[in-house]
Amino acid sequence: MTENARLARAAALHRDGRPAEAVAAYRALLAVEPESDGIWHNMGVALAQTGDPGGALDAFDRALALRPDYLHAHVNRGGALQSLGRYADAAAAYGEALKLDPALYEIRLRHGLTLLAAGDRAAALRSFRATRAIRRDPVAMGTDHPSFARSSRAKLAHDAAQFRHLAETGREAERFSGLAALYDRAAAGMPDGTVPSPLPDDIRAELEPTYNRAVHTGRADEAAPGALHPSLDGADVETRYRADASGLAVIDALLGPAALDALHGQMLESTIWHDCEHIPGFLAAYLEDGLASPLLLQIADELRAALPDILGPHPLTQAWAFKCLTGSRGIDVHADAGAVSLNFWLTPDEANLEPEAGGLTIHRALPPEDWPIADYHGDKVMIRSFLDRSEAGSVTLPYARNRAVLFRSDLFHESGRVRFRPGYANHRINMTLLFGDRT
Repeated sequence: MTENARLARAAALHRDGRPAEAVAAYRALLAVEPESDGIWHNMGVALAQTGDPGGALDAFDRALALRPDYLHAHVNRGGALQSLGRYADAAAAYGEALKLDPALYEIRLRHGLTLLAAGDRAAALRSFRATRAIRRDPVAMGTDHPSFARSSRAKLAHDAAQFRHLAETGREAERFSGLAALYDRAAAGMPDGTVPSPLPDDIRAELEPTYNRAVHTGRADEAAPGALHPSLDGADVETRYRADASGLAVIDALLGPAALDALHGQMLESTIWHDCEHIPGFLAAYLEDGLASPLLLQIADELRAALPDILGPHPLTQAWAFKCLTGSRGIDVHADAGAVSLNFWLTPDEANLEPEAGGLTIHRALPPEDWPIADYHGDKVMIRSFLDRSEAGSVTLPYARNRAVLFRSDLFHESGRVRFRPGYANHRINMTLLFGDRT
């Protein structure tokens, strides 16, 4: 067999999901061609897939010794270091990749997360902000990216209401009043409802300088002396979480009053509600797309310190917020792609027209360990079928401001009907902090 044929066979084994056999094939090739940076890199990828991040790291180091500007080797070296819990080193590896290609926003997100895991919140925040700068740049993302080319009447009406809110609270009143009027006119030109559709050319041209751009960022500075509520007893939360057969604990006062108000203020003021595609009737904001703030990163750090047995082994891997625009339906059943999730609510209780509703239902049936998480839309039929066969039951937690639910991320969960008062400040806002990866 020729060397090219051996390489093709190794690559085929790798593609076919047989990484251990691919490793053996790559080793045989390296015995003949030890100076091949590409084979060292590919073997590193295969070793990582077999659960050997240490071996993968050695292979990536060999590849980079031969080719220092090997972008993918830097990226995958960062992944191996991250798997080994060497977060500062992983951040440095991702930093080397970003020197070669600063526009890799997915790697900027990893860079920020590993910096946060290493304890450098300030540097993590800078990385998340750099990620957002890319995400909000039509040149970098493409002018036809759905975030800039699509919208709905409900989304544009929300944006108009947010601009009015900013004007009424004294933030550049003339500018934001003008933007509110512009977005009201744009909303009137869109089909009724929450379903996104392409922006007509004339509307898109008018909105282009501001639509889904980083127009305004509300401040949410770190809270002193801390962000978590003084009454939060981490040991008690961990005891209750471990005592629950499914892995679940409720915290009825998560944040201190000042931190709660500051975080809610950030959600009201910041023009970060860019995603109207993910779930009909909801807007979403993400860690790397404007949600990150000094306060949010402080909350994540303090939670890991307060719950060391549950969250200590699991760095923050994502955070998001959802804002409900309509009460016709909630968020359908799904699981999160992490180890532990923390969901909490920000909108004042007075906005909720049904105090016993608007919260979260968590199903206690533990899915099989090899359950494949596809996506929010693709999983629903399979999940419902699974739950219909289960007798494990569920727990429904009514909405309450500052109530948090800590639970295993693989537990299926959903929100019920949401009926909140009309008005911009009354939209139901829930936040999720995701810790660790689903293994």
